[in-house]
Amino acid sequence: MTSDLYAFENLWRQYRACRRNKRNTINQLRFEIDAEANLLQLQEELREHTYRPGRSICFVTEGPKPREVFAADFRDRVVHHVLVSRLEPIFEPRFIHDSYACRTAKGVLAASTRLMEFLRRVTANGRRPAWALKLDIASFFPSIDKPTLYAIIARAVRDPELRWLTRTILFHDPAADYHFRRGPRRTPPPSSEAYPVPAQKSLFGNGPERGLPIGNLTSQFWANVYLNELDQFVKRELRCRLYLRYVDDCILLHADAGVLCRWREAIRGFVADRLQLRLREPDALPQPVGRGVDFVGWTTCWNHRRPRGRTLAACQARLRKFGRSQLRRRWNGAALVLDLERNAEALPALRAILASYSGHLRHGAAYRHWARLWDRHGWLVALFAPVGDDPWRVLLRWPHQPVAALRFSIQYRRLIRHAGPRTLLFCQVGRFVEFFGPQREPAARALRLVRVGMARAGYGFSVGFPVSLRAAYVSRAVRAGYVVADVREGEPLLPGCATRAVVAIWWPRDGRVTAPAAPPDVTAGSRPA
Repeated sequence: MTSDLYAFENLWRQYRACRRNKRNTINQLRFEIDAEANLLQLQEELREHTYRPGRSICFVTEGPKPREVFAADFRDRVVHHVLVSRLEPIFEPRFIHDSYACRTAKGVLAASTRLMEFLRRVTANGRRPAWALKLDIASFFPSIDKPTLYAIIARAVRDPELRWLTRTILFHDPAADYHFRRGPRRTPPPSSEAYPVPAQKSLFGNGPERGLPIGNLTSQFWANVYLNELDQFVKRELRCRLYLRYVDDCILLHADAGVLCRWREAIRGFVADRLQLRLREPDALPQPVGRGVDFVGWTTCWNHRRPRGRTLAACQARLRKFGRSQLRRRWNGAALVLDLERNAEALPALRAILASYSGHLRHGAAYRHWARLWDRHGWLVALFAPVGDDPWRVLLRWPHQPVAALRFSIQYRRLIRHAGPRTLLFCQVGRFVEFFGPQREPAARALRLVRVGMARAGYGFSVGFPVSLRAAYVSRAVRAGYVVADVREGEPLLPGCATRAVVAIWWPRDGRVTAPAAPPDVTAGSRPA
């Protein structure tokens, strides 16, 4: 190996790779100013073999299966990138084609597409029966035997520097020096009996000879190196042509279920003898592929893939949680309101959730599920708008920051373009709430207002009412089946024109609102000419 393994340019490149997706906060900018000195110090430690991994942050992920994660210190992540970038060219040619984890252009979607291709082969495009055997390793990452893994790496790596750095990181025990982050759910620490991670899935008590921490780049890469021994056994010894693996989940396909049972017994013996692992279900039975194969988040058939019911249920649960925590019921549950001033960060977080699920579901036969999701949660239409003709992409309807412009007409047009179907923009203008242009006619009908000849915002007529009657007219509009965007005036950022911002969104619950207790009758509050 060349002598530039610990070259400053290489460390700086890996540092930028770690920082690429980070937000430039003030503390991070200060760290970047001192990055050169820190990297030079790290370079010196690596060359003198005095480098030791630092303290990790331990936390438990939320979800149906709690996972114990050890997040390495930032400087350690830089070293991880350096090491993996040197090991990849050595091991990548040794990996089989159908290993689909932590590899370039080989993720979840590529694995499902490859499985679909295998199913077409084994079933002759659905014309004959076939069987699938799904195997996975029990408690995979905590059960990896480090001496066995290092022996596999040492057989392929000859450079002493790479061997030293691999040994330093591999045999470091993160459970010996860590900071536990309890998170918003106040997770009990590892020393507590209420710790949610089972003992067989935890690194605590394993010692430095067993288990890789979930959360490190090196752990993901070494998992591929470790199970590449199983891949080679299945391909070369068992001669299984239709086989693929994603981390520790394996799929074997064959037209004969008996052959799959024999392969299962051979694999069970191999992982126990050679890798010191065990199968989670040692007596797993082959399943017919006619109804699809559950793998990497999809139920995959020979000609299509469907999302898991668990994925759809998780999305529903996230939306219900948002509705319970952020939406407020009014008028005995007849209407819902979202206070944008108090929940400014809630909508971007919800959009991130929708973008995550839409990015996953759009690759399968899931449009009906996606449309049903929007039907069940009708309030989504009031908060988000599709991008063009693509129903899978959504944007927030209402701007986060106050709208500032030199002229009111520009402000009004910027706000009105966000209005969705059956939306009334209660735009405050001084002591009145006024409606112009396309908003005037529906507002006059729903709120029983009288047209007034007043030129403003480029329109010749308007309708409106005094600000003091806003609550009564919001109730009337919602009862009529309209979504209400409440726009308030703020302090002027530009001379001559106040800023305006949407502070709350009101909409009928489920789009069908029965009349609540009638508010005090208000006569048509049109502004006098």
